[in-house]
Amino acid sequence: MQYAVQIKKATHYLDSLLAIVQKLALFRDCTPAQVREVLQICVSHSFKEGEVICKAGAKSENMFVILTGSVEIRTAEDVPLLTEDSVTTIGEAGLLTGEVRSATVVAKTAVTTLSMNRRRLLPLMNQDMALTKYLYRNVLFMVRGKLVASNRRISELLQQRTESAD
Repeated sequence: MQYAVQIKKATHYLDSLLAIVQKLALFRDCTPAQVREVLQICVSHSFKEGEVICKAGAKSENMFVILTGSVEIRTAEDVPLLTEDSVTTIGEAGLLTGEVRSATVVAKTAVTTLSMNRRRLLPLMNQDMALTKYLYRNVLFMVRGKLVASNRRISELLQQRTESAD
């Protein structure tokens, strides 16, 4: 009987995560079954305020879904760039490309994450070409969105600089 209760709780937890994670841009157009397969390879991690989640220049082996809390994105020189609040993803491009991390991410508050490992994701992607297509396409759109936002911010800063020089 106790085993059945544990299974029911685990199933409820997975269903709750599925409802949250399925809304992320990373999983746009993925079926619930595809998202559930990905969730099954994820590991939960908790980080304390001020703890480094990932470091610029380090190998990109994991992507993180920030389930609770806030993180600060910093340059390799440790200059704060922006804050991201839950629920969001970090490290999605590096997960797919294997490139080194371009930023440092620090827990601004206590943070709970799901970590998706590249070595565990690649076999899933090899088995499901539709999942592979969706993940690459969605990451491309996400990176594009970040680039557009960065360009907008650079333009604003240049405008402020010009106005203050006058």
